[in-house]
Amino acid sequence: MLSGRCLPAAAAVLCAGLALAACGGGRGTSSSTSSTSGSAAVKAAKGGTASFAEVPGDQPNFIFPIDPVAFQTVANSSDFQDLMWRPLVWEGVGSGPGIDRTKSLFSSLRYSKGSRSLTVTLKPYKWSDGKPVTSRDVQFDFNLLKANKDKWGGYTPGELPDNITSFRIINSRTFELRLNQAYSRQWFTNNQLPALRPLPQQAWDKTSPGGKVGNYDMTTAGARKVFSFLVSQGKVVSTFATNPLWQVVDGPWRLVGYTSTGKATFVPNKHYSGPDRPHLSRFVELPFTSDSAEFNVLRSGSAITVGSLPSQDYKQQPALRAQGYVLRPWIISTIWYIIPNLTNPQVGHILSQLYVRQAIEHVIPQELIIKKIFHGFAYREDGPVPLKPSSDLVSPYEKSNPYPFSIEDAVRLLRTHGWAVNPNGTDVCERGGAGRGHCGAGVATGARLSLNLLYATGNQGMTLETEEIKSEASKAGIDISLSSGPVNTVFGEVAPCPKTCNWQLGFYGSLTYPSGLPTGDGLWTKGGALNAGTWYTPETQRLIDATLHSNGLKLFYAYEDYIAKELPWIWVADVDGSLAEVKKSLHGFTENEYYAITPEDWYYTR
Repeated sequence: MLSGRCLPAAAAVLCAGLALAACGGGRGTSSSTSSTSGSAAVKAAKGGTASFAEVPGDQPNFIFPIDPVAFQTVANSSDFQDLMWRPLVWEGVGSGPGIDRTKSLFSSLRYSKGSRSLTVTLKPYKWSDGKPVTSRDVQFDFNLLKANKDKWGGYTPGELPDNITSFRIINSRTFELRLNQAYSRQWFTNNQLPALRPLPQQAWDKTSPGGKVGNYDMTTAGARKVFSFLVSQGKVVSTFATNPLWQVVDGPWRLVGYTSTGKATFVPNKHYSGPDRPHLSRFVELPFTSDSAEFNVLRSGSAITVGSLPSQDYKQQPALRAQGYVLRPWIISTIWYIIPNLTNPQVGHILSQLYVRQAIEHVIPQELIIKKIFHGFAYREDGPVPLKPSSDLVSPYEKSNPYPFSIEDAVRLLRTHGWAVNPNGTDVCERGGAGRGHCGAGVATGARLSLNLLYATGNQGMTLETEEIKSEASKAGIDISLSSGPVNTVFGEVAPCPKTCNWQLGFYGSLTYPSGLPTGDGLWTKGGALNAGTWYTPETQRLIDATLHSNGLKLFYAYEDYIAKELPWIWVADVDGSLAEVKKSLHGFTENEYYAITPEDWYYTR
């Protein structure tokens, strides 16, 4: 699954904004006895309220936990929906990688028939209305996904639900999935199963607010009507906390308040069946229009329990320490990138030229940005696999920094491909058309290398980064103009679109990979939900397909090196997910590698 700050698509999730989007695995977390200060274990006390600062400008705006692509953000998923409706598989064991068996809803996963059959047994959970969580509830979710895959933001053709040929209920808590072919068990468990979750069929299988609950999802037509109804209800922000639909939950939290600005108030679900029951009596998410506005509240030391220090205010960290905060750098398994729109009618032919993308990559001053803007709390990005946390999945080629910052190399590439380079001006194509020494197929003589970069506002660090890129690009005559908008707006616009779409370069943040393999399915495959730039080559498809069926690194490196070389996206400095500021009095907070928050583990002491 994917995230852009961020969410499950078929291989990763999209991460919006800067202040943060193997089968089995590790043991469940036991963070109720951990301490933010690293001191000896202390006993949790019941009660109290903790508050969490939402990503500036990125508040929840969709509650039904099957998101259309425009709503696939961490603000909607990990920070909101997952608190109320648990996925079948929970990614991350505390602050480490893997699958958390405590927070996952399965009790066992058993592959058979040469990895073409998977039998899943659920834990004995209950919904908040007292009714049991059953196999039928997972089937309900699957039926909605199957009948409405073209409307689901996590859909990648050929993957879930396409790769499941049958869903067979064995008993109330056990079901079998038949697969269309054998897949890597690690990939299917970690990259596909997190997209499934029980949904309350006994409360949601209806087509209107006053309609009766039935089994409508058992037919394609009925499942489409149910999905359309639930999506329409899921967009009504004013009824998030009052619509009876959203009060039936199986997660540790229940929403009791939601304001038009995005403030969300949760209380514990009294019927929650998990062993990680909330210690707090209330959990609140607070909205902010900008990171500067959040910082001003942090400095007051009163309203925010867990927030984020803006990178530009790093030197003021001692002032926050005096207010009782502890700095907790939060490293997320992400990649950061700018997406070129290869179908844009004005510049798509130009951006389709590899040498142009190479030239743009050469003018990205990653090391300068890391030092000057992010004060060292960032690292290079040179391909589709994150360099941090460190992993043997990073190939030697990606580690070699294939396209280092070099204005000279950018200029050389453009001149040798028919461009008149005008430093601090705008490059002009002198030899249009295909052929050696020419600008490339579809690029006409007289074309200007003038591009617009659309980026998300709300975070000054991202603004400063785009301005730095614009400044350095101008030295090679690459004229970049800047436009901006709120995170949700930019994320919704920078999406797969027809040739009439207007955005040229899109930058909304990052993509969070799942706990499995950081494969490129969904990103650079035809029809992939997150393939916003519409990149596609047969070789890309072949290499990505190979990674889904292999457990070795050889084929994975071949895919990784090809993407790192071809630059379907432009890599930029990968920022630590957040410079989290956590109140010393709060215990149990962990920096989940996949950006999930688990306030049920947070607590105070007496």
